Amino acid sequence: MEKLILALALFGLLIPGPHAFGTLPPDDFRRGGETSTGTIPGEKPNPWSYQAGVALITSNTIDEFPLGRFNRAKGDSGGEVWLMQVSRTLRVDEWTIAGRVFQPTLEMPLVLGLVNERGRNVFRDYNLGLTVRWRDFPWNEVVTTRFETGLGLSYTDRIMRIEEDRNPGRDRSHLKFYWPLQVMLAHPRHPQHQAVLFIHHQSGGHVFDKGGSNLIGLGYRYVPGEIR
Repeated sequence: MEKLILALALFGLLIPGPHAFGTLPPDDFRRGGETSTGTIPGEKPNPWSYQAGVALITSNTIDEFPLGRFNRAKGDSGGEVWLMQVSRTLRVDEWTIAGRVFQPTLEMPLVLGLVNERGRNVFRDYNLGLTVRWRDFPWNEVVTTRFETGLGLSYTDRIMRIEEDRNPGRDRSHLKFYWPLQVMLAHPRHPQHQAVLFIHHQSGGHVFDKGGSNLIGLGYRYVPGEIR
């Protein structure tokens, strides 16, 4: 636990303030006299979002997912993880590329997971990270689309069995790097209600240990400040 506290303290020192890069803070997304979220100019959009989902524990490595390979972990290593997330928008960039304006957001997600492996009691999984959420896709008027990825730290109360199976005889760390990959889809009239397909990757990154675990799941995200 001491490793987790120290790592999170160092991680907190690296988080930039909303004006650190001269970009727009989350309460001032202005474009053409109105906010990019469609709210009244001067009104502060809600910077918080909330997400819940369930993911299956897989026996895959992270590089197998792009190839369409998916294998649910079997035996005592199998099961699912229930994930609950609260995320805050820290800042909004504004880029002009080929005459188009893009506004990716920097987010800070806090994720609590309940790991339900077969054959033993549920245990907790904690994740804190920084992510970039890309919102500007040309087909948003048909299907509102968001993509999010980033990096953070993860701590589990117990070592997941899938890690022990794939790394027999090796010391395992409770502290990992956390790499989320998420695609959010919504109806254009209700973009604040989003269906989420996500990959939840944890790895020692050859720093805490070697190897890790990969989850794939579905969820629901509510973004009250997402109007357009």
